[in-house]
Parts: sequence; structure tokens; C-alpha cells
Amino acid sequence: MKAKRPNDKYYRIKADEIFMSQFRGEPCEVCGSVKATVGHHNVNKARSKALRYDKRNITVLCQAHHTMGNDICPHSSNPMAVHRYFEWLDLYHRKKHIWLIEHEKIQRKYNYKQAWENLLVGREAWE
Repeated sequence: MKAKRPNDKYYRIKADEIFMSQFRGEPCEVCGSVKATVGHHNVNKARSKALRYDKRNITVLCQAHHTMGNDICPHSSNPMAVHRYFEWLDLYHRKKHIWLIEHEKIQRKYNYKQAWENLLVGREAWE
């Protein structure tokens, strides 16, 4: 029986793990908490894979402000909390917000194995 070769999904998951690990434990940009922080993709990975590994697309958020909040939370079931998140982003990170709007439609050919290999040695994913 032949050994199964890793596929694109395997390398995407590995590259994601390396990229996102750099944001864990960093202070939440909304409240300053360092408990259970993650990197939030402002432009969803499904909308723009080119920004998947771009640090300019990341905002560090604690669990409360990432998925569980009703005040400022991009993944809340409360539409006002989602709206307030983007208002907050525009108010406190105006340049980042403008850059995201301008670059959310970037297209690029994807090779997750190459992205994983680059991230593994500390380079940008899409060089």
C-alpha cells in the first residue's frame, strides 16, 4: 500500500498553525487582555485567500471580543456588535481599515505547501 502524500489541505492547515501562533498571548487590541487571544482575519479567508497570511489583515482579539461579545465583536450573532467592531476598527486603526478595503479583492495563485515552507523558516507566506 502506497503512503498517502500530503495534499493542499494538509499544508494549508500547517501554514495556518504557524501563522496564527504568533498572535496567541498578545494583548487584545480592544481591551488589553492577554487571556485566550487569537488573530482575527478582518477580511475573511474565504473572501480573499491572498490576505490569509498577511499580518495587516489581522487584529488580535480576546475570546470575548472575537466570538462571544455583545458589545464589540466581529463574530457576534448581534449585528450591532459586528457593526460596532468595524466602527472601532475605523476609529482606532483607520489606516489599517482603509488598506483592508482597498486590498480585500487581491487575487493570487495559491500553493499552500510553499506558504507553509516559507512560514516554517520565518519568511512571508506569499513571497
